[in-house]
Amino acid sequence: MQWSVFPGRETDWDQVLVSLTDITARKKAEAYVEFLGKHDVLTKLYNRAYYEDELARLGRKGPWPVSVVAVDLNGLKVVNDQFGHADGDGLLRRTGEVLKKAVGEQACVARIGGDEFMILLPGRDERGAATVVEQIGKVVGLNNQFYPGARLSLSIGHATCLQGDRLNEIVKLADSRMYQAKRDYYTTLANERRRD
Repeated sequence: MQWSVFPGRETDWDQVLVSLTDITARKKAEAYVEFLGKHDVLTKLYNRAYYEDELARLGRKGPWPVSVVAVDLNGLKVVNDQFGHADGDGLLRRTGEVLKKAVGEQACVARIGGDEFMILLPGRDERGAATVVEQIGKVVGLNNQFYPGARLSLSIGHATCLQGDRLNEIVKLADSRMYQAKRDYYTTLANERRRD
């Protein structure tokens, strides 16, 4: 059916509608591809590539100080082995939700590896980083109250970079502190099992 929109012109509305639908679908697909380029599919947090770009940018420009929080999910391998990867993926998604909720929008929260996460806090000093770590602990506690099954447990380390320091060295320090927290967690867990 043809409709006259302007004198002397006829328009096929089905073609207009199809064209609009095609453009909308293409725009959605482009937005999704752009999202995938910067985000981890499972957790919806930023991915390693975006994190590394942001780390390089902050290392050049600040704003200073820049605090770094390294986070590792405890017990993922055990959950994967005992209950399956679907349950392990559930823990990873919960970790993403907890970190995003605790940190908010003013930071880069990224999943950089299997069970490893990094948080970049521009303009936050050591006290600000400690406050974020405390907030993460509170949100983990609340999260564990609402989810049955495997409890969420995180090992966390943080450090702060001042202007003139090398941000990559501060990342290594935060990572080292996180691994010490992880060793402490598993030592405590082993001691509790021996007492049982």
